[in-house]
Amino acid sequence: MKKIRLIFKVIRTLFSLTFFKQCFDLVTEFVLENVYELKRIHKGQKSSVSSSARFMYGENIYIGSKTNINRNCILWASPNAKIVLGNNCLTGPGVVILTSKYRVKGRDLVRSYPQFEGDVIIEDDVWLGANVIVLPGVKIGQGAIIGSGTVVTKDIEPYSVSVGNRLERLKDR
Repeated sequence: MKKIRLIFKVIRTLFSLTFFKQCFDLVTEFVLENVYELKRIHKGQKSSVSSSARFMYGENIYIGSKTNINRNCILWASPNAKIVLGNNCLTGPGVVILTSKYRVKGRDLVRSYPQFEGDVIIEDDVWLGANVIVLPGVKIGQGAIIGSGTVVTKDIEPYSVSVGNRLERLKDR
């Protein structure tokens, strides 16, 4: 009897309006942030991009030759800033590269803060480990390696290895 009730619950769920709306939203998001934007990206020869990667403002994203964009990576350029990845770069899964952020001022609503946009330049032969986050305005030098989970907030010297994060309180708002 419990199995029959469970089967009916599953069937009701599969034919519910909520289920169809969620499926429609997932397909729409995939098409807009992957298929459509991927066509707009400037991509070099023999570079590979995972089908689970997501992009924003693809016309402002430049991917060099033989560069690999791994699973679940997010490359969010903005209208006035670009992302440039050099040749022979590797990204681990879950890498996030952003070209805009809010500037915190006073105690106003966060959405009312002005945005800061800055190009992200990643030179040739750079390896970004899993879940690395690269913030706006950063340049990562040739041959650098960034360890997993690192938040890159400033420029990285060529051929250096950078790892870790220090959470520190800057000031009160």
